[in-house]
Amino acid sequence: MNEYTPNYQTLWDRIGAAGLAYSPAETHGILTGMLCARTSNWREVLCDQLDVETADARECLEELDSLWLHTATELRDGQMPLSLMLPGEAAPVNERALALRDWAQGFLYGFGLGGEQQQDLMNSDAGEALRDFSEISRMDVETFGDREEAEEALMQIEEYLWVATSLIWHEAGQNDKD
Repeated sequence: MNEYTPNYQTLWDRIGAAGLAYSPAETHGILTGMLCARTSNWREVLCDQLDVETADARECLEELDSLWLHTATELRDGQMPLSLMLPGEAAPVNERALALRDWAQGFLYGFGLGGEQQQDLMNSDAGEALRDFSEISRMDVETFGDREEAEEALMQIEEYLWVATSLIWHEAGQNDKD
């Protein structure tokens, strides 16, 4: 059993120290999208510019490897809720909205790296979810205030992302062999 517990701040620290250009939310979105697309070359995508001889780069790679394995296990096991790498509830609303937007953008990028997807997938519920992800990736985070409605909206978007991700995972893997 994988004892790894994802931590937003730890990932933020590792990414920053290694010099990667992605936020923790976007990084996790990319990894999750790649998993759903059944592609596994995440190191080439995320870490091609890293000097793997440095301690910071090695620590970042270890963190990303653990996050990859953790997320793969969550998807395979159908764990709900899927752990999205997002700032905690104490973070400002705009920061959390930005992280949700980054996660959706990252997912679409990672999923797109899987190459040509089955046309059937785009005509299914998963295709509708991908179009919704596209809308989320373009949301205006400046419109979120510190109101109760904003908190509710963020919670609903987060829940939608993990439910829709599970749907995409299952529909994209219909032809997987166990």
